[in-house]
Amino acid sequence: MRSPLFDFLNNDELERISLCKKRVLFKTGEIIVKQGTPVSHVISFTSGIAKVYIEGANNRNLILQLIKPTQFLGSPGIYVDSIHHFSVVAVEESSVCFIDLDVFKNIVRTNADFADAFIRQLSRDGIFNYARFISLTQKNMHGRIADGLLYLHKSIFNDRNFEIRISRQDLAEMTGMSKDSVIRTLKELDEDGVIKLSQRSIFIIDLKKLDRICELG
Repeated sequence: MRSPLFDFLNNDELERISLCKKRVLFKTGEIIVKQGTPVSHVISFTSGIAKVYIEGANNRNLILQLIKPTQFLGSPGIYVDSIHHFSVVAVEESSVCFIDLDVFKNIVRTNADFADAFIRQLSRDGIFNYARFISLTQKNMHGRIADGLLYLHKSIFNDRNFEIRISRQDLAEMTGMSKDSVIRTLKELDEDGVIKLSQRSIFIIDLKKLDRICELG
């Protein structure tokens, strides 16, 4: 379950990373990265699911994305101020490999193909966040919920799996809504037959209608 980025490394570079990496297992709810702390490693995600979020004022957070295997997580602060600008917390039991930052940066300097692939990944993450901000600022509550559920369905929990396992609080932090608003909107979508709610999961019943709500929201 290694990142596709490692396909751009030669045997010597893979060996250097293998010698310096530390594999750590995190339980649900444990902090993997804390916003504001120094960047000492980059992360290769090998199992589980975690949320990447910005810590705001008054304990209000904004979830930027969820990560799963085999995503590679670098911080935008690596080449700016050497500080993490987001936090990462395990949503379910997760395993990650911490790779020494000095080793990583040295390989970036000497392996152009690897550096190019890493920059492309950072660019894709930035473009994804731009689209998220449009949803948060221009869509109504039903549109934001639909957008969040479709992202989870297609990108995180596998497009063939219509069960989404996420807490109402996490969905609120993903959509920029209050938890009460999320609960109320989900109930309305349930009553309309678009989704089916259970205590721990959300099941998508009418994918076409959910797509339509996202588009018009």
